[in-house]
Amino acid sequence: MTSSAPPGRTTSRTEKPLEALRTERLVLVALTPELARAALEDRAKLGRMIGAQVPESWPGADFARMLPRLAEGVEQTSSGAEPTRLAVHAADEMLIGETGFHGPPNGRGTIEVGYSIIPAYRGRGFATEATRALIGAALARPEIRRITAECLDDNPASLRVLEKLGMRYIGSAGGTLRFELRDKKQ
Repeated sequence: MTSSAPPGRTTSRTEKPLEALRTERLVLVALTPELARAALEDRAKLGRMIGAQVPESWPGADFARMLPRLAEGVEQTSSGAEPTRLAVHAADEMLIGETGFHGPPNGRGTIEVGYSIIPAYRGRGFATEATRALIGAALARPEIRRITAECLDDNPASLRVLEKLGMRYIGSAGGTLRFELRDKKQ
């Protein structure tokens, strides 16, 4: 995985530019409040800003509910969390999903991860690839020591993603399964 800024990406003059994370097949663009506002107001503008097509199937319902908070800047990188990343399929130049953390780490260095891929790109390892890169960047920070995730017990595809990420099952509540990944430096 290497890092470099995507072409055409703009940031405000006072904001330090956030570099994209690159994987074998994806460019993971940091979702700034400006990009989140474009996602809410003008999909074509978002596409121009990230250099990708924005399909009608994006965002999914769960992420659509989060976008207003992200547009307001509630989730800032100064919180100690890696920013939410938009997953762009590099070869297709298509926005295919996102991966991110649900807020900053707690006092023990634990942070919860989530992800989503649009239906046309599911089943090809993109959620694993994107989330592995995000987790790697987060665990490089000394304050992050444990990553958790939740998954409904009737979602076998998401269960496979968590297994491929090396996350360990730690319990359940109702139909929700909980997983964790601890920093190997501990």
